[in-house]
Amino acid sequence: MPELRMHERARVCKKTLLCAFSAPDAYKKTRRTVRIGAGKKSEEVNAPNTANAWNVNMNNGNVNNNNKTNNNYVWPVRSGERYPLFSLERLYLAYEACRKRKRSTMNAIAFESRLFEELVSLRDELVSGNYQPSRSVCFVVQKPKMREIIAADFRDRVVHHLIVCELEKIFEPAFIHDSYACRVGKGTHAAVVRAQKFMYLCQRREKAPVYYCHIDIRNFFNSVNKNILYGLCAKKITDCEVLRLLHILIYHNPTRQCVIKGKPPAQCLPTHKTLFNAPKNVGLPIGNLTSQFFANVYLNELDQYVKHELKCRYYIRYCDDMLVMSTSELYLALVREKIRAFCRDRLQLGLNPRTGNVKKVSSGMDFLGFIMRPHYRLVRRRSVHALYEKIENFLRGAESDYNGAKVMWYDHQAIDRIRSVMASYFGHFKWADTERLKISLFVKFPLLNEYISLNGEKLGLCVKRLRYSDSVYAQYHYYQAMFKDSVLFFKVGSFCEFYSKVQESAELLGLRIRKKGKMQFCGFPLGSWKKYAKLLFYQNIPIVFIDETGSRKGRVIERLPIAKLYAA
Repeated sequence: MPELRMHERARVCKKTLLCAFSAPDAYKKTRRTVRIGAGKKSEEVNAPNTANAWNVNMNNGNVNNNNKTNNNYVWPVRSGERYPLFSLERLYLAYEACRKRKRSTMNAIAFESRLFEELVSLRDELVSGNYQPSRSVCFVVQKPKMREIIAADFRDRVVHHLIVCELEKIFEPAFIHDSYACRVGKGTHAAVVRAQKFMYLCQRREKAPVYYCHIDIRNFFNSVNKNILYGLCAKKITDCEVLRLLHILIYHNPTRQCVIKGKPPAQCLPTHKTLFNAPKNVGLPIGNLTSQFFANVYLNELDQYVKHELKCRYYIRYCDDMLVMSTSELYLALVREKIRAFCRDRLQLGLNPRTGNVKKVSSGMDFLGFIMRPHYRLVRRRSVHALYEKIENFLRGAESDYNGAKVMWYDHQAIDRIRSVMASYFGHFKWADTERLKISLFVKFPLLNEYISLNGEKLGLCVKRLRYSDSVYAQYHYYQAMFKDSVLFFKVGSFCEFYSKVQESAELLGLRIRKKGKMQFCGFPLGSWKKYAKLLFYQNIPIVFIDETGSRKGRVIERLPIAKLYAA
């Protein structure tokens, strides 16, 4: 296997794993139609007559031969689950979930190159109880606000996906409907839609002005008490293997032997904002899937209290952000104080003093990136300004001056990146009333129209690659149709050549027309481009430079626009 390439090794490993996961031969045989005695067949899924049937054990393939020759039905028997928690199949499924959108990272590539060995090693460690998390990576992010991120190694993230998948079966039925963080079918946008629905329903039913109280827990992840968290998990979980692994994951200190990238958190963040200064057995690392799920387990106690003790009908929680609505200001103030007391006494948490004010819904509710009123939603200004900043950074290097002329550069990788960034923001914007906002972007940044096109909800590229070409002439005509009002300086080897409007180009630039078969063309040496560019520049005719990339797309070398020169 060492001589195979990485992706081939991955395919071989996957095939080996799938063979290892297949059921015993006895199981396969019992799945087929079995002829018994005088022509009877076991075709029904649930055989009606099980008396004196012979048994096949699905775990080891052992067959009970008692009464094997009678005319009754085959009755397969299996003891326990088909795949235990730490089986190779479960680990492989956890690996597939873990690698989504991260397959190009170095850790994922290294893990995949030794996939079978890594999964077997991980399985053995988990079964024997010798598993210990590897060292984490710590760094500080600046936006949307400064935070310390401690990310586990890829190998440990596979274990996180494995255990969270198991815990979801236990805890999901216990969670309230209006908890929206890190749950399948939920998320920020679903929470925003639900909040706006609550605003409308509360206003329509009560026929009175609606108020809301937005509550936030202060420094939540760095304040979670691990003893309380483990106690909450132990109430619901009876499997010793799961509890043992949970104890390792919960009480693991990720700051030990942690690799710090960039500036140390102590230099960037206040003392209470970093896990390096947290007390013993307090705090969860931001950046792990388990931390997000443990947050739901921890705050589920608060959810149950608010819904069943305080009887709050209009209540939504997304991680540590809570929203309560009512037509009574006094009631909301009372609910806020009771939540504060519950968090302090039962969960050892405190509320953010900057939140919790009771306000009118009609003045606009700022929640999860949107400003909401009963009948419309707007995007928060911070999100819009973040997009403005990214577009400005792109356009800053897209245009430059050259001897009194303007040069517009076509950096195709940068264009693809800004299109992807805008598409992600537009995906967020579509959950609000933002039609005018999208159009205003192209008015505010007119140069953006040269690179990106807006067609309804879709963002397209103004300069598209020619995916396949069977001739140089086809390439030329493709780009000439794209830049109709410009003259192409089309590179062919060490020359710039013209293949359409040959007569006009020759007269305009003073070139001699040549023939190649039935095709007419004209051109000039590449080193003389400045001389001919001046002739066009004085006549206010834009020039587009088409360069060779060196790679082949079809039968000929691929060519792409690299710059557009025009009068300022």
